[in-house]
Amino acid sequence: MKKLAVIHATGEQLPIISQNRLGVEVICGAAGSGKTSTALLRLRSLCYMYLARHERVGNKSPVKILVLTFNRTLSGYVSALAQSQIDRGLNVEVEISTFAKWAIEKLGRPRVVEDATDRLRPLVASIGNLTEKYAISEVDYAMGRFTPGNLEEYLNSERTGRGNQPRVDKNLRKKLLDEVIKPYQKALTDSEQLDWNLLAVSMAQEIDPIGYEVVIVDESQDFSANQLRAIKKHLAPEHTVTFVIDTVQRIYARGFTWIEAGFDVRPERSHRLEVNHRNTAQIAALAAGILNGINVEGEGALPNLKTTKTAGALPVVLAGYYRDQINWAVNFIKQNIDLTQESVAFLKPLGGKWFAYMKQHLNDSRIPFVEITRESEWPEGTENVALSTFHSAKGLEFDYVFILGLSHESTPHGDEEHDDQLLVLRRLLAVAVARARKHVVIGYKPGEESNLMQFFPVGTFTAINV
Repeated sequence: MKKLAVIHATGEQLPIISQNRLGVEVICGAAGSGKTSTALLRLRSLCYMYLARHERVGNKSPVKILVLTFNRTLSGYVSALAQSQIDRGLNVEVEISTFAKWAIEKLGRPRVVEDATDRLRPLVASIGNLTEKYAISEVDYAMGRFTPGNLEEYLNSERTGRGNQPRVDKNLRKKLLDEVIKPYQKALTDSEQLDWNLLAVSMAQEIDPIGYEVVIVDESQDFSANQLRAIKKHLAPEHTVTFVIDTVQRIYARGFTWIEAGFDVRPERSHRLEVNHRNTAQIAALAAGILNGINVEGEGALPNLKTTKTAGALPVVLAGYYRDQINWAVNFIKQNIDLTQESVAFLKPLGGKWFAYMKQHLNDSRIPFVEITRESEWPEGTENVALSTFHSAKGLEFDYVFILGLSHESTPHGDEEHDDQLLVLRRLLAVAVARARKHVVIGYKPGEESNLMQFFPVGTFTAINV
């Protein structure tokens, strides 16, 4: 599967990668601005800085490097890119992983509950005013932001990153704390199990510092405060940490300040990348329209329509039966795309059954493909067509992106007074659209279309009936 070509620094990136100094640096920017590329170029530079430091003081131990991503698929992708930045034979020790895999290995593979939803569902059933999904999301937010010993702070803290709707007042927070969070965490303790939040707490409290000198955290907007506290615990006394962040692309229930997570981020250490190197102006316009009206937090950025470097065709929106959407996409691939040189992604909001018919049709059409959802290794085969969920595609890029069968069934949400899922889905769809370098095709069946399509601005796409 094709990945990014050899990375060369741009004029915008050079000042960031040339500042080899201790402490924290934050790289922010919209999708396509080269945040991850900048961090990896910085990784190369920092390797040599620390090797020189070791040599000056006669330290023969390897430079300890940690690169963390939020999801498995991005970890495999970043790993392939990061390894290309580090010359063979250097005295370095590099770990590239997701936070979860890293913590599980370091803690000796404790028993972890991978999906807490079934355990939380009966506990949130009695919580009024919120949908079940939002209540579970709020619980995850509180447990990720506060340690078990400091959970009472949740009652009076500003709900950073959670917005004003739905309204979660102090009484409702108290109910969530007493009737859901505390009983849930007690049950885990009694059964000697951890969930992802308690895994982060254990990583921060239960083992000796590892002493990483260089740390890069990609997609850090989706890391919790407790996960960042765990990372801080394992830094060497003289360290450098690079956070890659875009709060507009935040998908998970996160929200905290840098200070409460234990990091001092000074204004001069926060770098914003402005140029959109990935998308055409037309793709950026559609992505920006989907996000129109969404609040942009401090380290976020909307797709920039003025700084795109290329122009292309308008995104296409297909209307018709699902099989006809797929037929159109397959014909387009055969007639317009060189699969020996160009990459294609079929993206969907959800996985599992939603890909079944597509896989059958691609096989029948003799178009080889790989499934990359939640895969920890980047595929090294010759297939240049990937199937992925929106979540797993975060941070990746492809020449062409197809989002077919965009239905209300695959993008369910409640009303905004009780649920923030529509906002989450808008972010996810914009993330999916912004994976494309050259062209985007979206398909729907009339009468079953997703509510997300109301956010497609007039004039940003070509409509085709199939």
